[in-house]
Amino acid sequence: MGKNKNFYLSNSDKKKVIIYITGITILCLIIIGIFAMSAYRSKAIADSQIAAIDMAKDIVVSDDVLSSSSSDDKSVNEVIESQKNDNSVISNDLTEKIAIRTDPLEDYVQATDSKVAEEEPEDVVLEFIVPLNGEITKGYSDSGLVYSETLKEWTTHTGIDIKAEKGSAVCASESGTVESIKNDPRYGLTVTISHANGFKTIYSNLLSAEFVKEGETVEKGQTIGSVGSSGVFEIADSEHLHFEMMENGVVVNPANYWSK
Repeated sequence: MGKNKNFYLSNSDKKKVIIYITGITILCLIIIGIFAMSAYRSKAIADSQIAAIDMAKDIVVSDDVLSSSSSDDKSVNEVIESQKNDNSVISNDLTEKIAIRTDPLEDYVQATDSKVAEEEPEDVVLEFIVPLNGEITKGYSDSGLVYSETLKEWTTHTGIDIKAEKGSAVCASESGTVESIKNDPRYGLTVTISHANGFKTIYSNLLSAEFVKEGETVEKGQTIGSVGSSGVFEIADSEHLHFEMMENGVVVNPANYWSK
């Protein structure tokens, strides 16, 4: 009979085998990991490319253009060119609309300027009349001196005094607007009427002025008050109307403007 031999590894050989197997295992795991990472990166790149393509399509091609174009007859370049043409048409339409809006605006400005020109006041022919029939007891004098019975001195006289009975009607010398009705501390109850062309007429030493009110438009010859003796500066004189006139703020001689 033959002799049996037992298979036996020394401790050093066992260590070598373990190290060899471990190395093979690690190498396999590394190779598997590399393949897995490569596959993951490829998928990620592919997904990114797909997303980029979809985004580019959304930016370049609008929904209106896509809906108006056929599904397979136009390329991306054709769609882009169509979009450019549409933008050009929109720009031209906008320019035309602005031009159309400008014309009526110019017409409106011209019409407004014309209306303002028409509303500018023109010189009106005025023919002032004597506001009261009576004797002129004291004339206008802005340089020569006139004696005042009340003041007992010689002084200028910027109006014309017309004598009349107390209560006699005083009429507007020309049409205009009643500017004020007040008690003047020197000349008593006074009515002032403004007229065209910068004129004003002033009626003082009145007894009453209840026939008109401030802001009222009066006609030439319309009664505006009655003769009295309310003026302190002329209280010594008989009842009369103290009548003054101004042109552009300057006192003038009424007699030079009364119609003949």
